[in-house]
Amino acid sequence: MDREVEAQIGLNNDEDLVIGELESLKAIQSTETILCPKPFGIIRRNGSYSLITSYIDFQLRKDWALAGSQLAKMHAKNGEQLAQNARRTRFVSVNSGMSDISKSEEGEQIGTENFGFHVTTCCGRLGQENDWTETWEEFFIRHRLKPQIDRLIETHNDRQLFELSEILYTKTAKLLKCRENVLPSLVHGDLWGGNWSMTTADGAPEPIIFDPSSSYSDPEFEFGIMKMFEIQKADKPVSGIQISWQIDSDRRQSISELGD
Repeated sequence: MDREVEAQIGLNNDEDLVIGELESLKAIQSTETILCPKPFGIIRRNGSYSLITSYIDFQLRKDWALAGSQLAKMHAKNGEQLAQNARRTRFVSVNSGMSDISKSEEGEQIGTENFGFHVTTCCGRLGQENDWTETWEEFFIRHRLKPQIDRLIETHNDRQLFELSEILYTKTAKLLKCRENVLPSLVHGDLWGGNWSMTTADGAPEPIIFDPSSSYSDPEFEFGIMKMFEIQKADKPVSGIQISWQIDSDRRQSISELGD
């Protein structure tokens, strides 16, 4: 894949879009769980921005079960890193009295207990703020659901929608209460059927995901846009994620669709 490069051209003032995708690809690649285009950097010229990545040689036949399994591994990676931090903390605490270790041997931070992302991302061309929060409920309502409702209110100047929105936020908070102990997972964030395919890696077909809008979120959030675009059909289940995360709430998935 590294023999050729591909440029994704942004429009004027699309800096958030290309930087968000660059950092999302870096995060996905660092998990070493599923293939994505290798990000090389950004070219800025005359007010436009281009993201440079490795070239993808697409294969036509998709392996849904393998893609689901690898996505589930990506979702689980942050939890594994947090568990690794905890084991290291206990070991160092016992041997030297130190605590609160959350860095790799190279000194880089690994794992996060908070929800968010370190840069703004874009779903389509809509910017998504990702300021870190301590709970999924707060992150989802503040940074995914409310911005969508605010756009509708501004577009239609609808007073009734404004009044109903407060009811929606309250009901959403209650619905997400049962997820208060969920660990943040790195998600693709815009995973519809056009944003994943298959490519050849080491001679064998492998799933590859691209055009991400990543964040550390509840892994159930990944299903919002997947269901909205009917990527998860009865005859083609993304079974790896289903088994790993035991997605069992159509109501929560419907709420997730509103945030995409």
